[in-house]
Amino acid sequence: MNNIEWLSKESAGWVEDGIITPEQQQQIQLRYPAGKASSPLLLFFAIIGSLLIGGGVILIFATNWWKLPVALKLVISLLPLLAAQGLCLYVYLKRPASPSFREGGTIFLTLAFFAAVALIGQVFHRPSDLQSYILVCILFALPGIYLFRAKAAMAIYIAGVLFTGWSWIQWTPLILALLTLPFFYWEITASPESSSSKGSSSKGLQNYLLFLLSLLIARTMIQITDSAMNLEALEIALICGLMLLLLLDVLFRKVSKEYFFTAAKLLGFLVITAASLIAAFDFSYGSAGGGRAFVLAAIITAAYAALRYKRFAGLSSADFIFGAALVLILFAQNAGAAANAIMAVLGVLFIVRGSKTLKLSHLNYGMALIVSLIAIRFFDSAISLLARGIVFILLGTAFLGINLYISRKKRGPAK
Repeated sequence: MNNIEWLSKESAGWVEDGIITPEQQQQIQLRYPAGKASSPLLLFFAIIGSLLIGGGVILIFATNWWKLPVALKLVISLLPLLAAQGLCLYVYLKRPASPSFREGGTIFLTLAFFAAVALIGQVFHRPSDLQSYILVCILFALPGIYLFRAKAAMAIYIAGVLFTGWSWIQWTPLILALLTLPFFYWEITASPESSSSKGSSSKGLQNYLLFLLSLLIARTMIQITDSAMNLEALEIALICGLMLLLLLDVLFRKVSKEYFFTAAKLLGFLVITAASLIAAFDFSYGSAGGGRAFVLAAIITAAYAALRYKRFAGLSSADFIFGAALVLILFAQNAGAAANAIMAVLGVLFIVRGSKTLKLSHLNYGMALIVSLIAIRFFDSAISLLARGIVFILLGTAFLGINLYISRKKRGPAK
């Protein structure tokens, strides 16, 4: 049952047990009216229904498209767009409070823009490349996304931004990203206001929005650093990971009292971890970019340190990953050796933290790092078999010793 139904049943039991009075129960129910609850299933069906209808209409007319006269083709090309605008007008006037209608209508309108632009271009045989086509369509769709605050349709815009602009000037993705900042600011700051009544659904919404925003920032950083600063792939990945973790501190520590593991934070973890593991493959690997990456990383680190200083609550997992990325950039000339050391230290650190706090996520992450590092070095032909064998035996003995120490510490002193 949803939260509203649960509260209604539980409050009735509280009245029977004398915990609250009937008047207090009525006040509680007035505070959380059932009309505010919306079903995610209805929203999902609305989105899928809009996609199916739009795709079906396109497929039906595409069957005999080549036989139709130009005038009829133009009418058919504009028909889905006119229908979508009519639906959006109805939603704006009659159903503005319905998330299902808002999301479904905006997705229908967005897809109608894509269909209309493609069909009109085909009718008049207008030359166009795929990136320009997608750019025009997402810009047409953006006002509707703002008007109806459509979070699902924003994913289409983000996908378009991720795809477009790779061969253009480096500022194109930045401009496209800046156009979305008011939307994300309004939605992310508005979400916690109703978190008391929506519970985990509010966290899920924040996760979704932060994940989209993180993808957007990563895409922009990749384009700018690659075009303007000419950094190497490893340095770009590490800087993007640093920016993603900084994003989480900037936003969540501003708009939410609770700082939890989000999809966007996970993306930053994965980017930095993957870059470190790739660098760890070759002990002799070194990055030539160095200086430019260091300056950018120093600026990000200063901002991160300032935010952590204001709300320091002990070292978090993000601090360790952030530090790992920074060390790799500082030791760019010896990134391979640094990555091996970092993976070993982080692996042991997270295993110890996980065993102390009983957090499986920390324990599994640490074990995954150690196992990955062992696999990389086991197949390293640059090191002799004898040397690898001795090192493996020593490391294995050390881990067994750590395991024995932790086990004895948990059991306590013998009586």
